[in-house]
Amino acid sequence: MELRPSADVPEEPDTRLLGGAAEIAEVAASLDQVEHTALQLAAQQAGLRRNTTESLANLGRRNQNLVRRQLGLITRLERQELDPDALAELFELDHLATRMRRNAESLLVLAGQNPPRPTAAPADGLEVVQAAVAEVEQYRRVLIASVEPVRVRGHAIADVAHLLAELIENGLTFSPPAEQVEVHGWYDTEDDTYSFAVVDHGIGMSEADKEHAHARFSGSGEEALLAAPTRFLGHLVVGRLAHRLGEGAQVHLFDTTGGGLSALLVLPGRLLAPVEDSAASPPPARPAVSALLNGFRAGAARGEARSTEGVSS
Repeated sequence: MELRPSADVPEEPDTRLLGGAAEIAEVAASLDQVEHTALQLAAQQAGLRRNTTESLANLGRRNQNLVRRQLGLITRLERQELDPDALAELFELDHLATRMRRNAESLLVLAGQNPPRPTAAPADGLEVVQAAVAEVEQYRRVLIASVEPVRVRGHAIADVAHLLAELIENGLTFSPPAEQVEVHGWYDTEDDTYSFAVVDHGIGMSEADKEHAHARFSGSGEEALLAAPTRFLGHLVVGRLAHRLGEGAQVHLFDTTGGGLSALLVLPGRLLAPVEDSAASPPPARPAVSALLNGFRAGAARGEARSTEGVSS
């Protein structure tokens, strides 16, 4: 007997529609898998960056603690030593340990660590410069030309000295062995700031290299650390220290008259303390110092003009 389909039974659906729906479902599943994999990779990369940062910080703290103990031991030996030759060798060892301490602190700066700093009394600007010079290798080539009286507030002393040491080290590295690197300091009454200038007469930098350096000075995130070549890590240290000093602290590079490079560190008035002898007015700026300040202002004006042109375009 022949069986016929009942009128109530629905007809078989179009196989082409089923095929289209299956393809869409497969695409959706693939996209979901891609998204899940991307999230996993992002989480792994974030964990890797965090582990790298923590490793840098841990290594920096360990080195810092060891160097502090070493410096304490060297200081005790210096106090007990009477032989001039042996004392001179201890001074050299002290200087070497001081440079090692700066390297350990640079690791902490790159790791984004802000170690607690004890509240200290303000220090004279000349003392801050001398502390910076003591942390560079070829300190005998550094000429402290003129540093007008200023008092740096206690919480900023270590960061300012470290930043100046990085700039001085850079000037020593890229200038002839027989050339001196000069350090100037002056107060600018026009905008209530104090400027430290590190002047070398070396190979200088091209405009493109200076722009890249300024970009590194302003980069404070992990991306800048991971993307920058290792030979430019000092630029990142400078930028992060300036960022840690807060609003108004600036680092700028410009050409030295006659060849070379000058680095200018500008400290805002909030980082400065009154000079002990307030009755004594600061000495007038010498022509060379005025030229440095004018060069900085011209360079800053050019940078602002380029930024305005970029926004308008």
